[in-house]
Amino acid sequence: MAADLADVCGYGLLAAAPAPSFLLRRPGISADVQRAAVPAATVPAIAVDAEGEASTPKVWPADSRASSSGMVCMTYNVLLPNSQDGWWIYKYYRDNGPHTSWPARQALLEKQILHCQPDVLCLQEVSEPSFSSDFAFLPAAGYEAVLHDKKGRMRPATFWRSSEWEKVSVQHKDRTLVVTLRKLGGQNAGKTVFVVNVHLSAGPNADRRLRQVQEALDAVSKEAKKLQLEDSAVLVCGDFNSQGNSAVRELLLKGVVNADFRESGDPTEKGQEGRQVTSKTRQQKLGEFQDALDVAFAGRAPATIIAQKVDDLMLYEDGTPTPALLEAVDNAFMSCSNGRDFMNSEDIDRFLLKINRELGRGSEHRFVEAAVEGKGERRLSREDFQALYAAELAEGKFWGVEHDLRELLGSGLCKPQQGPCQLRFDYIYFTSSTLRLTGVQEPLTKAQKLRIFAEPWEVLPNSWHPSDHLPVVAAFDFAS
Repeated sequence: MAADLADVCGYGLLAAAPAPSFLLRRPGISADVQRAAVPAATVPAIAVDAEGEASTPKVWPADSRASSSGMVCMTYNVLLPNSQDGWWIYKYYRDNGPHTSWPARQALLEKQILHCQPDVLCLQEVSEPSFSSDFAFLPAAGYEAVLHDKKGRMRPATFWRSSEWEKVSVQHKDRTLVVTLRKLGGQNAGKTVFVVNVHLSAGPNADRRLRQVQEALDAVSKEAKKLQLEDSAVLVCGDFNSQGNSAVRELLLKGVVNADFRESGDPTEKGQEGRQVTSKTRQQKLGEFQDALDVAFAGRAPATIIAQKVDDLMLYEDGTPTPALLEAVDNAFMSCSNGRDFMNSEDIDRFLLKINRELGRGSEHRFVEAAVEGKGERRLSREDFQALYAAELAEGKFWGVEHDLRELLGSGLCKPQQGPCQLRFDYIYFTSSTLRLTGVQEPLTKAQKLRIFAEPWEVLPNSWHPSDHLPVVAAFDFAS
């Protein structure tokens, strides 16, 4: 979710005139996503290796360490580091405190990643300006890295253990990073694996997500031919920004997506079911992939995003605001305006300082400056204030509006005891003819599950987890 909710709506909203009404829809992610169960899998529950032998992958507890004679892969959307950029990340948290700062988050990431000690680590949402310092603990632990070289606030980065693997080639594609690695020693010396680290486009962009993955797989096919490899071992992992029976999943599992294919089973894509994704047949030549978590969990893979359930408390399915939201926004305005029908310049600054902690930053600041321009004085009306939050919701910033209501009124609309929103956007797919899945790791310990699905009804991120995404870890052997 944050993967692109931060990218699309968390920071880059352009200044514009106030919206004419509060009846704005949220693109791409609808209210009923909060009620959705993680879509059921369509892959077999038992892995089958290259010789047709059935094998049952292990499921390691979250506080143990996955192991394999082949390789362990971790993919993790870390939620944009807020060391130099990403100042707004504290708004994702339900509770304020030092745990929202980058030093605290960095320490948690270091502990999680180094405890796992993956051979290959695929991160999403790293920040180029602070990349070296944000993840300095990884080179110190023996990892080399490649950061996607395309422009953008958030990028994927791929790491590997330099004592075990060497880089053969790197290709930077549209929101995908393709790294070719070769094993240096041991029984798999000389074995090659292609690692495709993805952070696909969010929202109603199924066609673009399909093109992004096909482009990456085509790049793998060409590189494999160049290296004269008959059979390619490939991992495609990362934040796919979709779930259910998507076109990307169809391409990976079945190798082809025809013009009559329609996506289904993703409540975050409200209104997209039944729409054509591609007008021509799209194929990949690497063979059938399997979904590691679905295989290991027998078609009941756990969620990888556990967030506040707020969307349907703010907007109805048709995009109109709920009475509770209208009342809360009006009460927030009254608290900021001291009961008047307008906010003066001092009121505006206090409001912006309260929600953004500094003046001169954030989409709210840009909206306010556009709204007061040409008025002759720096005033914000009740209608302006409503339009501001209509714009925030239209951009998908439910978490930001919930934060602001808590800051301005002492409480938001979220009802923790109703449980969290659960999504599954993060995957590790593997070529089943060349790689054998030996196990996966549980994303949460029993104690952590109790804290989420019972009192105190925690969500991610929080004081013990630094992202709204959970890492996905899978272990593989090379097929002989």
